Amino acid sequence: MLRVRRMAAAPVVVHGQTVGTVLVQAGRPSEFVAREIGPVMLLIALALVTGVGALASVLVFRPANRRLQELAATATRLGAGDTSARASETGGDEIAGVARAFNRMADDLTQRAEALQVSDRVRRQLLADVSHELMTPLTAIRGYLETLEMPSIALNDSTRTRYLGVVREESLRLERIVGDLLDLARLEAGGGEFRLEDVPIGPIFARVLERHGHAAGERAVTLESRGDQTILVRADPMRLEQALQNLAANALRHVPSGGRILLDVERRKDGVALSVQDNGTGILPEHLPHIFDRFYKAEASRSEGSDTAGSGLGLSIVKTIVERHGGRIGVRSLPGVETVFEIVLPDEDAATD
Repeated sequence: MLRVRRMAAAPVVVHGQTVGTVLVQAGRPSEFVAREIGPVMLLIALALVTGVGALASVLVFRPANRRLQELAATATRLGAGDTSARASETGGDEIAGVARAFNRMADDLTQRAEALQVSDRVRRQLLADVSHELMTPLTAIRGYLETLEMPSIALNDSTRTRYLGVVREESLRLERIVGDLLDLARLEAGGGEFRLEDVPIGPIFARVLERHGHAAGERAVTLESRGDQTILVRADPMRLEQALQNLAANALRHVPSGGRILLDVERRKDGVALSVQDNGTGILPEHLPHIFDRFYKAEASRSEGSDTAGSGLGLSIVKTIVERHGGRIGVRSLPGVETVFEIVLPDEDAATD
């Protein structure tokens, strides 16, 4: 059935003249809006949604995509070996959080890589030092043996005996080096059982004086001890004696004839201090930071007129033994006046606690 809409008309009068007519159709306004204006409004809404989406992609997603690409490029640089590669952490969104986590990982990897490089350099230097130290006595042994075997060279008995003595001394030196290397390797690897007990210092000092007393007497070197030697320390007696024997032997090698070596013990607030003092040539300041390094020999300041046939490992072994006891060792020296090696161990009460 055809529906007829009612219409109403009204003239438009301007200055007394009719210029137009307004027609108004009766009915619901919504129907008119939906029919006449709806399509236009829908087109406008679609245009607005499309424009807002495009604007959001430009303002939001495009910068995020660029930052993700930069993060990926930084990761590629780091993977290629550029340890300085770091991502930008600007912003407070999830991408910035990922960048911060990436940078922490990069810092950790860089530290590990540097540690590996240092370890590799130390390993190479150690191999070079070991080779040098072993080759020195081996070369001497080989040279003297080849001389003794030459039929064209007539050697008298005294010369032959002297050559054989040199071979024997170099063989013993080689044995000491190998033994010290093995001992140091076991100690640094945590091997070598330490039997801790309450140890009085007196008997250890007495054995050190007894062992080196003859060599000191031959060179007119005074070797003595002082302090309260009834003091007890919590330590492995054999290893503690080994450390003090090494320090005394080191001092004896570098003290001139008529010099003095003093072993001292003192209880302090920070523990029990054991020291070995000598009035030899001393150690120059530039050598002090390296004095406990393997094979390090401060030749310029400690070798004048002295026997430097040590393995270069004695002080490294002493340091390792002291640290295995939970103590510390230090050295101070005034060249030409005195040198003092000092071990500080936790006292009995502190060690028990």
